[in-house]
Amino acid sequence: MKNVKRIFAGLTAVSIVCGLTACGGGEVAETTVATTTQATVAIKDGPLSEEDADKISNVADTLTGELENKTIKWFSFYDPFHATTSGNTKALSLELFETKYGGEIEYVQTTWQNRFNDLSTKIIGGDGVDFIAGGDLDSFPRGIANSQFQSYDEYIDWENPLWAEWKDLNDKFLVNGKHYIICPQSSVGQVVVYNRATIENFGFDDPVDLLEKGEWNWDTFKGMLSDYCDPDAEQYGLDGWFNEQPLMLTSGVPSVEMRDGKLVHNLNDPNLERVMNFMYDLNTSGLVLDKNLFSWVEHPEFIGEGKELFYIGGMYVLESDAEIWSKTFGEAENVMFVPLPKDPQSDEYYVPAGLEAYMLCKGAQNPEGVMRFMECILAANADPTTKEMAVEKRKNDFGWSDEMIEMHAKITEMCRENPVYDLHAGCPTDLYDILDSGEYGIRAAFAGNDWATVRESLVDAVETYVNEFNAQLESAT
Repeated sequence: MKNVKRIFAGLTAVSIVCGLTACGGGEVAETTVATTTQATVAIKDGPLSEEDADKISNVADTLTGELENKTIKWFSFYDPFHATTSGNTKALSLELFETKYGGEIEYVQTTWQNRFNDLSTKIIGGDGVDFIAGGDLDSFPRGIANSQFQSYDEYIDWENPLWAEWKDLNDKFLVNGKHYIICPQSSVGQVVVYNRATIENFGFDDPVDLLEKGEWNWDTFKGMLSDYCDPDAEQYGLDGWFNEQPLMLTSGVPSVEMRDGKLVHNLNDPNLERVMNFMYDLNTSGLVLDKNLFSWVEHPEFIGEGKELFYIGGMYVLESDAEIWSKTFGEAENVMFVPLPKDPQSDEYYVPAGLEAYMLCKGAQNPEGVMRFMECILAANADPTTKEMAVEKRKNDFGWSDEMIEMHAKITEMCRENPVYDLHAGCPTDLYDILDSGEYGIRAAFAGNDWATVRESLVDAVETYVNEFNAQLESAT
């Protein structure tokens, strides 16, 4: 199930401004109909209106340079740049790439399970695939030590205003002084989804109102769960497959991160201990859906049925045709989301940030083309005109209300101010396995294990693995 959710995340996740409705004005878009597992929606794949085409041309004029090799090869199990069955249309970044450079993205398909093995095979065979997704942080930094990725520094000018704004973010992931993971922007990570009808029926303050008053924090979050939960009445509290890491990151402390170009762990940090104890308390108080009672399956549809209070998930759960997400979370007018609750003892509001990111493959046949496409993404993210077009996309393609648009913008800004990322998913297998464990890792609190005991059994092994991996990185770079 965990793998299935990751696949779904990839199929539906889009950047804040990389998508654009591909029909408008007097143009009539050609559509085909495709069936997903949840709903049947139309794929909009027609010409842009003359007005939108002019807007794209104006943004393209701000880009510089030429591109001799116009094809870049995208290696993945999903294609986020072209129209999909989830209500997405062709990405604005691709429109810019086509308009400015005559560029083309060739989709080289693999599977989620085999993508890294297949990538190694293609690198050894000299196939010249160019770039893969990096935003899940499950290939970084491990893939560098495995000789699957190369630095992109020689293909970029950090004094270019497009890149200069994002240098600090890219520097967070430096490896021995080199950049490997390409980050055009931070984005919204996980959010708390809820149904307002349930909130109103139980007389709770709306989390949006609590957020505006500066009172949406661990305490109010737990208090609402405590007042709501009653399994005998089919009232379940917190659901979601990936709750532990986003809640952990509200402390501002990841389990592992890159610091001064090296991998480091933070297992002894007191803020990490505090959030782990908070999660342990949620679990032992019966406020987290016991998936053992449901064949180890999450049930976000309980939100729509009024049988569940909160669901933590990535923005992708709402970035699809409204016909899809409303079947899960309830009538569209009742569905809302807010950021993860704040640590009440912290001066800063830390949120689990998403990351629009890519990795340049070892032996890439067109690294220049990839970096020019990255600049198309940057331009799309920066230009006021394209931002406005992105808002229209969320309204038209996803059926979002103005309030949802405003909340997304607010959380996006929060992610830019205090982004927190955890790199455990991209660690070597032995290190990942112990960090991700529900028995003795960062998920242990929701498995009923207290952090002090977990940390004592964990820290020495983590220290050893981290040192060994840093030595591998040193040799690889």
